Amino acid sequence: MIKSTKLAVVILGEQNSGKTETLREIVKMYTGTPQKQMRAGWRYLSIYPSVRDLRLQCFFVPASPSETDIQLKDRFPDWQPDVLFLAEQINGKHLENSMKFLEQKEYEVFKYTLSNKDGIDLWDRYNSKTEKEKLKNRARFILNEVRNKIEKEILQ
Repeated sequence: MIKSTKLAVVILGEQNSGKTETLREIVKMYTGTPQKQMRAGWRYLSIYPSVRDLRLQCFFVPASPSETDIQLKDRFPDWQPDVLFLAEQINGKHLENSMKFLEQKEYEVFKYTLSNKDGIDLWDRYNSKTEKEKLKNRARFILNEVRNKIEKEILQ
């Protein structure tokens, strides 16, 4: 019997640090559909390229609750997605509420914090020369951890 685990991927960063761009790259790479303007909603990620019809149903919140002023408890009052991808602002006014919501709803949280400094690290701010590579590598890293979690749950 597979235990049902809810999973939240949280991208933390300052305003304009690349949170939404990171989520947009995940959608582009794992759905094949570029997102000109990304809105909150369902996406079906093909996380196993060799198994075309096996897709992971995920809900994306690309604009942080702190920036939109729509808290997770208000967005999901009666239900919660099993897999949630969320951008949230560091020191944002709803960050604490977002994290508390995820804890209360028993999500396992994978948290990735974007740096606001230029640098070579995967999570550092990108520039025009490093943007494509960093975004692709972030997407691969995050989805690899999601795949590992799923496989671990299945094999338990």
